[in-house]
Amino acid sequence: MAEEEKNYIDVPDQGLFFVPLGGVGEIGMNFYLYACDGSWIAVDCGVGFAGDRFPGIDMLMPDPAFAEKIAPKLKGMIVTHAHEDHIGAVASFWPLLRCPVFVSAFAAEMLEARLDESGLLGRVDIHLFEPGDLLELFPFEIESVAMNHSIPESCSLLIKTPYGALFHTGDWRFDAAPVIGAPVDLKTIKTLKNEKIMALIGDSTNVFVEGDIPSETDVKEALTELFADYKDRRLIVTCFASNVGRIESIAEAAEKNGRTVCLLGRSLWRVEGAGRAAGYFRGINVFLTEEEAAECDPGSILYLCTGCQGEPKAALSNISYGTGPVKPVKGDVVVFSSRVIPGNEQAIANIQNRFISKGIEIVTGKDALVHVSGHCGRRDMEKLYTFLKPKTAVPVHGEAAHLYEHADLARACGVQNAVILKDGDVLRLDTSVPEIIGEVQTGILARDRKQIIPLNAGILKQRRRMIDDGTVVATVVLDKTGNLVGDVQFSAVGLIAANDPVLSQMNAAVQLELSGLSGADRRENDQAVFDTVKAAVRHVVMETHGRRPLVDVHLVRI
Repeated sequence: MAEEEKNYIDVPDQGLFFVPLGGVGEIGMNFYLYACDGSWIAVDCGVGFAGDRFPGIDMLMPDPAFAEKIAPKLKGMIVTHAHEDHIGAVASFWPLLRCPVFVSAFAAEMLEARLDESGLLGRVDIHLFEPGDLLELFPFEIESVAMNHSIPESCSLLIKTPYGALFHTGDWRFDAAPVIGAPVDLKTIKTLKNEKIMALIGDSTNVFVEGDIPSETDVKEALTELFADYKDRRLIVTCFASNVGRIESIAEAAEKNGRTVCLLGRSLWRVEGAGRAAGYFRGINVFLTEEEAAECDPGSILYLCTGCQGEPKAALSNISYGTGPVKPVKGDVVVFSSRVIPGNEQAIANIQNRFISKGIEIVTGKDALVHVSGHCGRRDMEKLYTFLKPKTAVPVHGEAAHLYEHADLARACGVQNAVILKDGDVLRLDTSVPEIIGEVQTGILARDRKQIIPLNAGILKQRRRMIDDGTVVATVVLDKTGNLVGDVQFSAVGLIAANDPVLSQMNAAVQLELSGLSGADRRENDQAVFDTVKAAVRHVVMETHGRRPLVDVHLVRI
């Protein structure tokens, strides 16, 4: 059904509703709305990463059209933590929503740079909160509940309404020995069942992960032992720039082995600045710049780089090509202290192969405990359902396979109802059995450098077509009688070489097809000329190269 033909509903002004605009059916782009008796709150406002599927696209965003529609009734936006897939679209969407934004101190530091880039610094109404704080956004009363995750100050939200309480988990796990923050207070979590929670809206990322997930402290100890094995060899380590706990683990492990950390990559320096401003990295030596590290013995330095997902312009990729500040040599060791995000496998493999071909050793999670997830596995999920005893489970933050598996797990834990949604669905929660009553406008936008466009925009389709099948530009000159003047000139950069005989074939084909047009069409009907030339060119290229290129016709009449 075409987008404009969908029957969107108006969410009633009475009742309790959950409306995901992003984050359901995909991992990333988290953007959730709750409505209670005509008043609304938003939870998170994030981006997704495009990867190689969408050439030239920096990132993806949920369509905020519906959120803009209800903006006058929006009491506030609560950000659960500072990862880009939860906070990355705030600066882009705030001019449409213009509501107060509630964040932790670390998230505020991370958000500041984005607001500054967008010219919004000082204009957005920012409110800081800490775990245990109550946010009074009538008719909502929201309590933040501290959780462990791979970034500081992550929280779940206990959302109280006149109809009952909801529990929005955000990204979370139980870590008995975190490097940053304290372990989750399980006694407090268990008491929340007294709120008689109507629905748990929960993270599904690691629903297929069995068993206990090791602690971040276990990773720090493993890294300390690993670095000791490579004494006097140059160490290059990469991790997620936002993982403050991992950065601390790497720094402490390096220092115990007599090394100082040099940061390579703007994202790491941005997180370092935000972390120190929010009180983290205490007791950690000041990180070196690449200029400072260049004056030190290579065996005394650990280079910590951005680019663990194979990003082509990140520090690690540049180093693998030999174009970065560190020139890789045989005997170096590169440690990937991160997981592979689905879709990035080949990009990461390409970087690793470039290092291996230079005689450089690669260490990943297959070789040592160099990474643990910040998301809950099945065992933690089962514990949370046992503690909270919600009546309904609403899986979010996952693809279809994750959502359905999460629903099955919830039912196995005794949850009465498990509801599978898609982005845009309107879930009514104040009835005895939750029900999807319709849908609102949603979709995906793409940030293409400085502009934001629909993901299905024609320009993106053309871009993919150009990459797959190439493009041909044909310049046709006709005189006033409609007859061809000289040969047709072709440009097919990256598709057909300048001396390829196929250019002569295309010229002959175009001349033959134009001669078959009526004189009137050649003289007066530009569209007929365009279509004729395009068809002739595509036919020849399909016959000779097996491709259907985009064809652009420059028609000159003299």
